This record gives sequence, C-alpha cells and structure tokens, in this order.
Amino acid sequence: MALTSEEIRVFLGQPNIAVMATVRPDGRPHAVPIWYEYDDGEFVFHMGPTSVRYRNLLRNNRASLCIDTRTPPYKAVIVEGEVDLLEGLDDERTERMAAHYLGERAGKRYAASVKGTRVIIGRLRPKRTISWDYGKGDDP
Repeated sequence: MALTSEEIRVFLGQPNIAVMATVRPDGRPHAVPIWYEYDDGEFVFHMGPTSVRYRNLLRNNRASLCIDTRTPPYKAVIVEGEVDLLEGLDDERTERMAAHYLGERAGKRYAASVKGTRVIIGRLRPKRTISWDYGKGDDP
C-alpha cells in the first residue's frame, strides 16, 4: 500500500541512503548510493565535479532516486525528475548532512575533512513519486 504524503515526508527525513540513477552517454544506467537532504519537496545532494554522475547530468538532467529500508517491514519511495546543478561551496549543508547520516561527532569530523572542497550541488525536483509500505499488507 502506498505511503501517505505525511508518511513520505517523515520517511524521507530519516537518514536512509538513496540510490541515484542517471544515464550514461551510451544509454546504460549508472546507479550510485548518495546522501541527500529533503528540502521543501525536493532532494538536495552534493557530488564532485569529476564524478560520472555529474557528467551524466550535464548531458541529460533526468534522474531517479530509490530510497528504501533494509529491514522489514520494507518501505520505499522512488522519485523521477529533473536535476538543477549549481557549482560552489556548501560547507554548512555538508556538515548538516554528515551529522544527519553519521551522527554529530563523526559528522563534524567528516565535514571538517572536506571543508572548502568545490562541489556540485544538485537539486532534484520530483515529477513522479511511487511509494509503498509492505507493513500495510500490500505489494507495490
């Protein structure tokens, strides 16, 4: 059974790893796990300027994310949309995301190790969202 809008908002606020899929120049998919921040209905993430994901998004800004749980009862949210790209520094968001995924102490340590690093900031605007919660007794 699908998650409600409120259940999706709560689920996406948890530190679940997302898998982002982009399209390579030859049409093959490229999938990579990422950290994200769910911000006002959009997904914000960072990547390096030499990453395959960034190069793919420069050519084709369409992407999908799959965010799911790894333990029962399984839940998932899958979104498809277009990504806006912005180059710059985002030390504050990096620290916030690292603390969200690693905890306050380890997150601050990680953020300090990459402080001042040039990043590409992506913002995925969902055009389609699919969700399910196997705990509600139903298949996707």
